[in-house]
Amino acid sequence: MRRLIMLLLLLWLVTGSAAPGRAQDGADALPLLSPGLHLGVIYSAPENNPAAQTVLEAALGELIQAGLSAYQLSISWSDLEPAPGVIDTARLEEMLRILDALNLQPYLSITTINTTRLTLPRDLMAAGEAELAEGRRFDDPAITGRFAAVLDTVVPLLVAHNGFFVSVGNEVDGWLESRPAEAPGFVGFVAAARDHAHQIEPRLGVGATLTLGGVERNWAYIGDLLAVSDAAAFTYYPLNADFSVRDPSVAGADLARMVNVAGGLPVLLQEVGYPAGYLPDPSNGSSVEMQRAFVENFFAEVGRYPAVRFVSVLQLSDWSAAVCDLFVQYYTGVPTSPRMHEFLCSLGLREFDGTPKPAYDAFLAAVREIAAR
Repeated sequence: MRRLIMLLLLLWLVTGSAAPGRAQDGADALPLLSPGLHLGVIYSAPENNPAAQTVLEAALGELIQAGLSAYQLSISWSDLEPAPGVIDTARLEEMLRILDALNLQPYLSITTINTTRLTLPRDLMAAGEAELAEGRRFDDPAITGRFAAVLDTVVPLLVAHNGFFVSVGNEVDGWLESRPAEAPGFVGFVAAARDHAHQIEPRLGVGATLTLGGVERNWAYIGDLLAVSDAAAFTYYPLNADFSVRDPSVAGADLARMVNVAGGLPVLLQEVGYPAGYLPDPSNGSSVEMQRAFVENFFAEVGRYPAVRFVSVLQLSDWSAAVCDLFVQYYTGVPTSPRMHEFLCSLGLREFDGTPKPAYDAFLAAVREIAAR
């Protein structure tokens, strides 16, 4: 279990094309995922705190025993291909073996776009990791061909370890909305990745992950992207633009909006989270009771939507302030962003030291109730 915690933290910190065509809808759209709703929770290590680690290991075990059945793994393309043409899956294989031992089914996110930055191999990006190399597009054969070579190794490995879906870009609207000329090329990239993955294993689901914000803003390429996907994958954090929280009651309407835009595709919620705010005096309009209310509302509502097949809560415990500093720097490029820091550093169902927040018991009850259906 300790290896699991350390590896999950590590993975968090590093973080010819087919014609567009929708995959089969309904129950057969994700044949590697058994019927029903599958739940997971992201688990990160409390650095240099063995006592907290012991508490959190026990909490993860309790949740697995209650009915957790899946897990969202994330790794960048650049980590899988550290040098041009060199495919390295050693870390991914170790993670998959651990999930096998825990009987958790993998959902794999390979970041290419990662919200605001690119995580392709360095020779395919411009300096600064914000743009593609000069003259390149995502559907350039030099890019789709290199990624196909990654899939040649990763797809059989993932399926051998019971994986059911691979997302080939994380929160892609975050990068593409400010670069509309790049969007058609990225749609072509996803189509090519899906086509190639299906040649290797037709049952594996393939797509790319959007944000609820992209749906709310009616991003122009959502339909095009979903047309080349086997499922509609989203991250979901009910926040305002300044990272303050929306009311916990919005969960039902937000779920309805994501299911509606999916248009019959299965819905996979790669990340779901609601920050409690810095304790004891949150400045983001939240509280531990609002976080608990959101968890209760969300899981009460999700049962109304059989299209939702996978939900991964982010996360079991808060990150340390130092880890949140790294994420703020990564996503914003600036050393500090207090409200974003508060959002990132209070998403846990438990505090950094393992102390449970009220949302933990709410989630545990939801896991048990869903597993009993």
